[in-house]
Amino acid sequence: MRVFNKMPLTFRFTLFVFIPLFFLVIYSYKLFFLDPLPDKTTRQFVNGLDDKVSIERDNHGLVKIKTETDKDVYFAMGYVHAQDRLWQLELQRRISQGRLSEIFGKTSVHQDIWFRTLGLYQAASESIPSLSPKAKASLEAYAAGINSWIQSAEQLPVEFSLLDISPEPWTITDSLAWIKVFSLNLAHNLHSEIEAYIGAQYLSDEQLSLFYPELADSPMTAKIKNEEKLKALFARFDALQTEQQQTYKIGGSYVGSNAWVVSGELTQSGVPILANDPHLGLQLPSLWYSVKQEGKNLAASGMSLVGLPVVIFGKNNDIAWGGTNMMADVQDLYIEKINPDNSLQYQVDGEFIDFETRNEIIKVKAESPAFLKDPIKDVEIQVRSTIHGPVISDVIQGFEQPISLRWTALNSEDTTYNAFYQLSYASNWQEYNRALEQYVSPALNLFYADNDNNIGFTGIGKIPLRNQGKGLLPVSGADSDNHWHSYIPYAEMPRRYNPEEGYLINANNVNTTKGYPYFISADFAPPARAERIEALLKEKQTKLTLDDMQTMQGDIKDISTTKMLALLKEIAADFPGQQQALALLNQWDGEASRESIAATIYYTWLRHLKSYLFNDELTSYWNKNQLQGYLRNLKEKVAADKLADLLASNSPWCDNINTEKKESCSNIIEMSLGSAVKEMSKFAGADMDNWRWGDVQYTRYQHTPFSQMKLLDQVFERKIGNGGSANTINVASGTFDEDKGYLQDFGAGFRQIIRLSPQEPVQLLMNSTGQSGQLASDYYDDMVERFRDVEYINFAKEVPYVQSITLQPNNQEGASQ
Repeated sequence: MRVFNKMPLTFRFTLFVFIPLFFLVIYSYKLFFLDPLPDKTTRQFVNGLDDKVSIERDNHGLVKIKTETDKDVYFAMGYVHAQDRLWQLELQRRISQGRLSEIFGKTSVHQDIWFRTLGLYQAASESIPSLSPKAKASLEAYAAGINSWIQSAEQLPVEFSLLDISPEPWTITDSLAWIKVFSLNLAHNLHSEIEAYIGAQYLSDEQLSLFYPELADSPMTAKIKNEEKLKALFARFDALQTEQQQTYKIGGSYVGSNAWVVSGELTQSGVPILANDPHLGLQLPSLWYSVKQEGKNLAASGMSLVGLPVVIFGKNNDIAWGGTNMMADVQDLYIEKINPDNSLQYQVDGEFIDFETRNEIIKVKAESPAFLKDPIKDVEIQVRSTIHGPVISDVIQGFEQPISLRWTALNSEDTTYNAFYQLSYASNWQEYNRALEQYVSPALNLFYADNDNNIGFTGIGKIPLRNQGKGLLPVSGADSDNHWHSYIPYAEMPRRYNPEEGYLINANNVNTTKGYPYFISADFAPPARAERIEALLKEKQTKLTLDDMQTMQGDIKDISTTKMLALLKEIAADFPGQQQALALLNQWDGEASRESIAATIYYTWLRHLKSYLFNDELTSYWNKNQLQGYLRNLKEKVAADKLADLLASNSPWCDNINTEKKESCSNIIEMSLGSAVKEMSKFAGADMDNWRWGDVQYTRYQHTPFSQMKLLDQVFERKIGNGGSANTINVASGTFDEDKGYLQDFGAGFRQIIRLSPQEPVQLLMNSTGQSGQLASDYYDDMVERFRDVEYINFAKEVPYVQSITLQPNNQEGASQ
């Protein structure tokens, strides 16, 4: 005891507090972060295999699966997805099922109600009978692989520990339901109809035509009674959409991609080159997972979608394929007419039909700390459906006017997965098109190249044909004249093969030529990206190379700035800061590089310009607090070229109705430039040398749910300065935060360039974050900087593998070997 008393306090603290705490931290880090990682070398015996499987990972974590049967390839796909992305799988399943509240609490209840109302999981289950036997077997093998890993894992990823949950067995319905969520990610028509409806209530025909020129020949829907409740309904949809985009990375305007394919006649190698970079909400980990698959008849490589066992965009030994969002109008809203004598019925062509109903129970996790809080009661909802689809207006309690949604992704006979599955086995243009005939949703432009120097593209997905109108506004469900009668015949979908010009391009812009007989969309993206791609292909004086394609995917020249910049030459600035800004803009060529100061000024000025131009007219009618999301989306519908035309013609939009002074477009340009300079001076300082675009715009890869939690966001999230804009090939689209700057939450999820050649194939690719979703993995974020800098890995090149796992069938004979 005397010896203990003579010990200095610091020594005792070190001995009894610091050292035990140090070892506790080390033990916890090993237990929760290192133990869930895959072993580097091992042999494991598992149930569900027919033969031995080799799983190898290179020094980027990219996976090669090799075995003697295709079924075992799909089993191994489930196994590796679970090893690297188990938390992502769990989150995706809960999104599609509407079960987020079980782990996140009451803040997620409205999202769960929304997903339960849509009925994605139910629709997925109903589509199982439409699967081909081989496609179904691949999904069953995939589910078995995921479940095998779950059963054998000694420690689950840290998210499970922190949230105190365990994964349930994976099913084929979980995979099919994720296709539905993926379709929701690429469908914006529901929100476009709401925006158009709101605008049609308050704006003049001339004003509305600026945002929706297609509405000129569309029948106008009668106003819905009870305007305040209508605003509340649309405000809820806006809140749901905003949360889906910001938290769960689902949806958004112009969600799409770039893709182009060039014939061998134009390439140095004499063989086709296909380039593709899909654009979605950015997250960590990425939605995508790189894999090589080698089985008995299967030899596919490229990018798989976590939750599915097949290569979605990539190549096999004979063909290559990549895609973009078609932007097709595949969702329609129907205003249902209730039977005045029986609220359980709605009317169609004079007859009353009973609503189909089902009850859903949503369990809600108690607030933390749970032992100090009262349990939260289960939330019970009733979901109603009509012949059109789910009554989505029921997400608002007390909203009496039923509005239902028809959407191709909710078709009960959805054979989309059959197409995805069969695509890996296609060896020519005919087999490729036969596989895609089964495709339903989401609507895509799928690009093609083969070893015989053929190139092409095919529009895929069910595009509705309406009895009347184009589906741009909600219509009466009581009149069958407003219903769908069929779909565009597959043989008449947009399609081109070996075009005379030697290349094909799409960047979510119009995918048809003049005179095409069917309506596809009023929501195509502005043409700037596609025009820039075509200009770069045409201006090359020599044959095109892989290096040219890489340069193009990294291109950050915004050609939509040309007209707008010309207007600034006529502006006379009054203050030194504005004069300096104008001088920089007058020398700028639209290159949105990280070093550019002019890019910062231009995009800040453009944002303020749209507010000065449109906010007064729009907010004078709308409750801005309720409908600000739709207000923002309407403004973004006006492309820069159209905006320049308005300003050059001294449009009536320039007259601010909220001031006594009559204003001109020159006034608007000057005031918005002044506001932009003032805002950026406050954010980045008065010295414009500190206004570099890459210092104020950041690509942000958010983790769900830890990006929404203080301290944990600093650990799990990644952020990096970046260039580009919404209209550059290397796309960067986000929002401005007064404290954080421009946050790019939308962009390319991966890049891929494929050169087919039997002698020397090349498959350049790079994921946006990393192969693993586990924080302690070397592959969690090792691609973030390389992706920003447009670097690639040649996936077709044989390289040494640093991890090797062998899976053996768990039978008596195998276990004894």
